[in-house]
Amino acid sequence: MKNYYEILEVSQSASQEVIEKVYKTLAKKYHPDLQDGIDKTYAEQKMKELNEAYDVISNQEKRKSYDFELENFEQEKLRNSQQEKNK
Repeated sequence: MKNYYEILEVSQSASQEVIEKVYKTLAKKYHPDLQDGIDKTYAEQKMKELNEAYDVISNQEKRKSYDFELENFEQEKLRNSQQEKNK
């Protein structure tokens, strides 16, 4: 499962204002039309990830649902890790 907070480089408790500001900064940094040095294919992929993450995290209903799914995913990952250690 993708961690949209990591993609946007914000904490899970970040406010909508912070998320929007960070998104705009990252969009300027990675927008393919503004790239000289880095690979445009990489920039395009990065922008797709940023847009996907921002679409979910900037919408309160989607964010609430995503946070629930992320929490369940993290708990399952932790349980699996503990089970592997106990073998």
